[in-house]
Amino acid sequence: MAVAISRLHVSGAVLLDAQGRSIRLPGVAAFALFKRFLMPSGWDALVLPILTEWRQIATAAGYDGPIVLRVFRCAALPNLFALDPWSYDFTKATDFTNRCAALGFYVDWTGGDYQICFPSADPHMGEVDGPQGINQHNNMFCAALLGCENAIWNTCNEPFKNGIDTGWVLPPPWAPTVQYSGEYREGYDQADLRCINLHTDRGEEGGAQKWVGKAHESAPYMWRRGKVVFYDEGMGADEIVIPGRRSNVPRYFGILGTVIAMVNAVYFHCTDGQPCNSLRPVTRQCAVEFFRGIVGGLKVTA
Repeated sequence: MAVAISRLHVSGAVLLDAQGRSIRLPGVAAFALFKRFLMPSGWDALVLPILTEWRQIATAAGYDGPIVLRVFRCAALPNLFALDPWSYDFTKATDFTNRCAALGFYVDWTGGDYQICFPSADPHMGEVDGPQGINQHNNMFCAALLGCENAIWNTCNEPFKNGIDTGWVLPPPWAPTVQYSGEYREGYDQADLRCINLHTDRGEEGGAQKWVGKAHESAPYMWRRGKVVFYDEGMGADEIVIPGRRSNVPRYFGILGTVIAMVNAVYFHCTDGQPCNSLRPVTRQCAVEFFRGIVGGLKVTA
């Protein structure tokens, strides 16, 4: 069955499809997917199998709607999804985005490591302006997305860690309508962007994993801002527990999925999703439970 994709719109705190219906979206970490696409035989050998796997995981959980892919347009080594921002033709971004749309996927385009990808004399700020600065890259990349129905714009992953001030780096007027800065600290969300970002504490308190309930607890504080909320990077899934970074408890990710009832988009983050490897057994089960949680959360909002 074909999964319908339509251009998204924002109305206050509501995310709408092209028909004006409220929509809530699950997303998945697919950081290196564009990097893989740019390789020889990239789509057939390195991208399509990953999209097929995500669709199979969602179907196993009873979810048959659109999925958001969180993809990096630039990053630096030693990340496995490292990609030089000036190493590719921007028409490749158009092609990639449209191919994903045809299979029922939105693409959340984000950037990282700007202080390395766009070097300048200032060690705390990547070069913002100029012919090869951040703003020029954003302008050209967004121009390549003009005809794409399924593009979402994320200025930067954790910009305060990745070398930019989001007050200096703004999406151009022709950027995708659905856009957020990547900032998630209280008081730092871009007031002029249409959406805001949520990350939660990955710590432990009283023997309990705080992240499991923190997204639910934080949602009302996000609502008061009156904007669409993207919860794009909660705890990551892995085969083993890495305190403060990764969990291997599937039922926790099922609870995470139910957050879709309280925010507009919630994503599944995992170690395997960074290089876009096939999911290992425990991570896969965590993903299935996440989508089961999505199904349950959407029933609440129906």
